[in-house]
Amino acid sequence: MASPVLSFRVEELLAQQLDQLAAATDRDRQYHLKRALVRYVEAESWHLQAISDGISDADAGKLTDLDAVKAKWEKRAERSTD
Repeated sequence: MASPVLSFRVEELLAQQLDQLAAATDRDRQYHLKRALVRYVEAESWHLQAISDGISDADAGKLTDLDAVKAKWEKRAERSTD
């Protein structure tokens, strides 16, 4: 099955930087664009899933008291300055 074609515009400087990267790595633009897109989609998908999981936990009443969270981070900050 053929891969779909995506097309979009970027600033000239970004295109030049991409071309420099491609030349330096002996790879083409497509290689770098695909890698960048995969990484971006994975990161954004993880983020959206984490938000969804958090909302589900909140809806189920699985919450942590704000004072407990603050105390934990204050304790951690104290240990890191020692």
